[in-house]
Amino acid sequence: MPGSHKNPTISFRPNSSWEMALIEQRAKLSGMYKKDFIVRSCIYANICVVGKRETIQRVVDALREMQIVMEEIAGQLMAGEFLLSDKAFKELREDYLALVITVVDIINGASYLFERIPDTDNQHWKADLEVEQMKKVLEEGQSRR
Repeated sequence: MPGSHKNPTISFRPNSSWEMALIEQRAKLSGMYKKDFIVRSCIYANICVVGKRETIQRVVDALREMQIVMEEIAGQLMAGEFLLSDKAFKELREDYLALVITVVDIINGASYLFERIPDTDNQHWKADLEVEQMKKVLEEGQSRR
């Protein structure tokens, strides 16, 4: 169907023409499409968190909510009454995996606050995971032939 997209759109306006010029040049010189450059930059860059109480409280609240849901799921599994459909479980898994990855990235980026150095040994673990997932997809595609 023309004009319909599978995924929602995310848009933003840079604060200045200077920021726009930097984004344009970095995307151009990266060899990627601008959308791919921006997605990868958002996913693989360090997360800068403004250290206000409200910001930290959002992280704590999200983790508390995840804990409650996981306890409910564990109870359902132990009782043999898992109530989530496959689709709902997949969405929940993706949401919580994204949450956990983001929290780990935030804590790693804020390690200087705790007089620790960031974990540089595992700096590119998300990219490595993506490569492993791509290999798995390719191997599955070859085995079907």
